[in-house]
Amino acid sequence: MSNRIVRTNKQLAAERQIHAAIVHFRNGEFECAISLCSAAEGQMPEPDEVTHFFAILKKASAANPPPEGEKEDFNYAATWMKHGWGVDDVKINEWEVTFWLNRAISRYRAVYGSGTPEMLAMFPWAE
Repeated sequence: MSNRIVRTNKQLAAERQIHAAIVHFRNGEFECAISLCSAAEGQMPEPDEVTHFFAILKKASAANPPPEGEKEDFNYAATWMKHGWGVDDVKINEWEVTFWLNRAISRYRAVYGSGTPEMLAMFPWAE
């Protein structure tokens, strides 16, 4: 039995989760990619400036609420995988995973100042 120990911190954990999400995305393992992006987002603090994609999206949604009786659910896929409620089968489109990668990477960039080479290879704006 191994007794390996990894010393880490919130930034490194988020970075590794995003890097792994990129690999899973490229391999077509969309469930893993979304779960890792969601975890990375949760690992990072709220940045001082609200410049990351999800914060902008929430602000726009609040200014333009959906019709009465409808609800925006930007977290549906991650919540469905985490909690297992709802329908048994879902379709996850590539654009949805790209949405999650944008969320996680833009938050990382907003919190830590710039993306990593892996993030930049995915989205050049992450510089």
